[in-house]
Amino acid sequence: MKIDIISGFLGAGKTTIIKKMILEVFSKEKIAIIENEFGEVSIDGLLLKDSNINIREINSGCICCSMVGDFKLAIKEIINKYNPDRILIEPSGVAKLSDIIKSCKEIEEISINNIITIIDVLNYNVYLQNFGEFYINQIKYAKTIIASNRENMNKNFMDEIVNSIKTINNNCNIITSSLELINTYNILNMSQKQDDNIEISRKFNIKNVKHFKKVKKHKNYNITSNIFKSWGIETLKCYSKLKLEKIFKSIEKSEKYGLIIRSKGIVKSQEGKWLEFHYTLGKFKIKNIDNQRIGRIVIIGQNINKEELESLF
Repeated sequence: MKIDIISGFLGAGKTTIIKKMILEVFSKEKIAIIENEFGEVSIDGLLLKDSNINIREINSGCICCSMVGDFKLAIKEIINKYNPDRILIEPSGVAKLSDIIKSCKEIEEISINNIITIIDVLNYNVYLQNFGEFYINQIKYAKTIIASNRENMNKNFMDEIVNSIKTINNNCNIITSSLELINTYNILNMSQKQDDNIEISRKFNIKNVKHFKKVKKHKNYNITSNIFKSWGIETLKCYSKLKLEKIFKSIEKSEKYGLIIRSKGIVKSQEGKWLEFHYTLGKFKIKNIDNQRIGRIVIIGQNINKEELESLF
């Protein structure tokens, strides 16, 4: 059974890549997805369900820690129930890629095919400096790395990011082309040609990584540990695009809500349509989507003030 792992830090664009792969490459294959979200409220599972794919969700943790048993059980359940041609694994954005690979190698029925990590280049240096080994782990064990959120990035800045990535993992493919201009068939083809012999015990010294001037000024993010919390709700409340933009401007400017690193949601608009939104440090995107049964909002970060967030939303 083929396994493809699509990894990446919070908000890097994993679900977007998976939807593109299903459309361009896997449309004729029988696909199943293991969707591992951090927190109680699932968003990505809803966004993928319109692809008519069998989805098994693991919530409230990440595969790399207390959920390992659930992960192995989910793999075996999918094989026995659906017998797919391929399983796509989208780990939580706070999972260590080396642990995902290790868990997969302990399951006899499967073999790892592709290991892809999505990197948010807008926040690359901020995350690299603040998350250290945790963030680097997702880069170090990838076969292929895809740069996302690269709009308006000049060539010199992209070259610096590529050089920094090569310092961490000199054996991977690095794709910096705009995703609109590249077919995911080519991405998968390149990834599969890489060496499958991945040593989980590889050592790495963060001091060897080159840090460079950030492309955009941020406030001083004091991210000192890998402990994240989440807050989420299901809601029938209606929002306008302007209202949501104001909410996330408030979140970015004020520390009273906590350090919010990632948010995503599906909500009903005041015009009766449905909106999908995504927030990462310094970036907010929103678009119209098909009708949904209920709205969902999830917030991930550190020192989250749930009372303040409840009053905000």
